[in-house]
Amino acid sequence: MKKANWYIRKNIAEWTSPKEGSELSKDKDAKCIRLLFTHNGANEDEHKKSSSEKLYLRSAKQNICVSCGSDGHHIRHYIVPYAYRSLLPDDYKSHMSHDIVILCPDCHVRCERSTKKRMKRMETDLRMKMVTTDGDDAFCSPVIEDAHLYHVRSCAIALVRWKDTIPEEKVEEYENEVRSYLADCCKTEAEKEMILAGNEPLTKVQLQKACSVKYRVKNPRYVPGSEVVVRSLNDDRKKIEEFIVDWRKHFMTVVVPKYMPTGWRVDNPVAKGSSFVLLV
Repeated sequence: MKKANWYIRKNIAEWTSPKEGSELSKDKDAKCIRLLFTHNGANEDEHKKSSSEKLYLRSAKQNICVSCGSDGHHIRHYIVPYAYRSLLPDDYKSHMSHDIVILCPDCHVRCERSTKKRMKRMETDLRMKMVTTDGDDAFCSPVIEDAHLYHVRSCAIALVRWKDTIPEEKVEEYENEVRSYLADCCKTEAEKEMILAGNEPLTKVQLQKACSVKYRVKNPRYVPGSEVVVRSLNDDRKKIEEFIVDWRKHFMTVVVPKYMPTGWRVDNPVAKGSSFVLLV
């Protein structure tokens, strides 16, 4: 309705009634607009669209939960998770509105719970497949242990807890490791030289800083789960279509919506200019 009102305000469309005998004419609250101009490529676009998609695009969208019909508070729900859809080629992004529906908070939470589980399962399976194929699991975790920082931390902890029982040569080795780390943290060369000189014993504050060093760091090779899934599609149009249709089927199974917009179908086109999707 927002888009329709915009056309009316610009005086480039007018309100009209649905054609008699059409699906829309059965809805007494249905409203239509007739464009007062012919946009570029209109005939070609209309030719490519399925009858159900045309009906969906022209139908009035009710402001209710598509699952239970609640007309209270609403949440916009992405049938194909946005984390995936946003990474697909532009043709599929431009058709995203077809797979955005309204749910009430309760129905949204129920659907999201199932969606998150499915996403995690898909991403985990693909990561395991990649590890099996490539033999490299370095990209599986968002954080990794920095061996050097872990060693600095271990040295500092040993000095705090067991300095009196550690051989002198080991104490010197551990202190040098801690001093080197602290020097790297200094802002001025003077401070750095003072710590490395070793003329003053390490303070409790300095040792505590080394004990608290964050040795878990961001993994530069980590690939987010959404990217793993989308990359697996390899920009293959058939795979992408099946991927989107599978999410539509998942939504219909989990939510069992009773108030979907007129003309919305699982097998409607998934991208701008694409043809009717054949289900198998």
